[in-house]
Amino acid sequence: MSAYQGPDKKWRYRKSVTINGKSERLSGTPDINTKAAAEQAEREHIAQLLNPPPPPTLTQEVPTFQEWFHGQFWKEWVIGRKNKPTEVRSKKIIYECHLGPALGHLRLNEITTPVVARLRADLVAAKLGDKRINNVLAVVSKPLKYAVDCEVIAKAPKIGMFKVERPEIVAWDFEQYARLLQAAKAEGEDWYAAVCLAGEAGLRVGEVKALRWREDVDMIARTLTVNQQTCNSVTTTPKGRTRRTIPMTVTLYEALKRMNVIREGFVVRDLDGAAKTDGQADGTLRRICRKAGLPVRVWHTLRHSYGTHAALFGVNPWRLQTWMGHKRIDETMLYVHVAEAHARDLPECVHDAAVGENNPDVRIVKMLGARAKFLPKMESTETSKAAVSAA
Repeated sequence: MSAYQGPDKKWRYRKSVTINGKSERLSGTPDINTKAAAEQAEREHIAQLLNPPPPPTLTQEVPTFQEWFHGQFWKEWVIGRKNKPTEVRSKKIIYECHLGPALGHLRLNEITTPVVARLRADLVAAKLGDKRINNVLAVVSKPLKYAVDCEVIAKAPKIGMFKVERPEIVAWDFEQYARLLQAAKAEGEDWYAAVCLAGEAGLRVGEVKALRWREDVDMIARTLTVNQQTCNSVTTTPKGRTRRTIPMTVTLYEALKRMNVIREGFVVRDLDGAAKTDGQADGTLRRICRKAGLPVRVWHTLRHSYGTHAALFGVNPWRLQTWMGHKRIDETMLYVHVAEAHARDLPECVHDAAVGENNPDVRIVKMLGARAKFLPKMESTETSKAAVSAA
C-alpha cells in the first residue's frame, strides 16, 4: 500500500499502476483521516480502473443513413455551418451516385468498418481515382462522426483514406501565355479583361465573374479587392472565406482602362449587365485556346501561370500567399517548388522591366505585367499569319 501521512497530519495515498499496458498515477485523500481509510480508498480506486462502468445503453432508435444524412446532419451541419454551394452540390452528387445505393438503407450502427471497407473496394472496382474515392469516403465520415458527437451512436467506423499526392501544377509558359493574351484580344475587350484578371492577378474564374467596378476595383490605386465569387449562379465569399487585395499589373490596368463600359456593376458582364455564366466562360476559353494554337485547358491554368511566374521572378512566398488568397503557406510553396524544378531564363522584356526598381513587390508586379510583350519577339511570321487567319 502507498498510504502516507503528510505534514498536515492528513492521510493520503499515491501509487503508480499499469493497466492494459498504460501507466496510471493514482492519488487521493479518504473521507476519514486514518491509514486504513487511505488504504481502502486506494483499493477502491484501483478496482474502479480495472472494472470501468459499461457505456450507457442507447435507448433511442438509431436512424438509417438516409434519414440521418437528409435530416439532422443536413440541417445542423451542412446548412447550419453554411457549407458553400459547391460543397453542397458535391455532397448531393456523391450521395446520389454512391452512398444512397450502398448505405442509405442501413442504420447508422450497422455501418461498421467492414461495411466501409466493402464500399471502398466497390469504388476501386468501379475504377474511380484515389482522390475521388477519398471524397466519397469523406462524405461518409462526417455524418457518422457527427452522429457520435450527438450521441446517436457510440462510435464511428474507421474510414481509411488513400494517400494521394497532389498533381503537379500545370501552367502556361511565357510564350504560350502571351499568345493566349493575343487570342483573347480578338474575342472582345470583356473576355480579354477576364483573361487578364486570371493571368495578371491570379483570380479564380468565379472571382472574375463576380468582380464589381465600384466595390472591388480601384483604378487610382491600381488594386483589386476580391470580396466574392460566383459558381453555379450562386454568389458567396471567396474560397477560404478570405478577402484579399492584389496590385494591378500594367497589362491588367490597360485592359480595364480600355473597356468601353460604364464602370458600374460587374466588370465582365453580358449586354444586359448580368454576370457571365459558367458555360459562357468555359466555352470562350476553349475558343481562345484554339485561336492561339494551344491545347485546351481550364481557367485555373491561368491562375497557376500567375503563381508559377511570380515564383520564377523571385517573389516573397508570404507576399504571394496574400495575393493568391491561400489559407496555408504550404499551398503557396507548391508554386515555389515548381519554379525551382522547372527554372527558365527570363525573357529580355521581363528582365528589363525589373531594372532600376528597388521595391521587391513593385518589381514583381512590373515583371508580371511585361510578359504580354514576349510574343512579338518569339513569334515567327508564319505563326503570326496563322493567328490572324484564325482570329
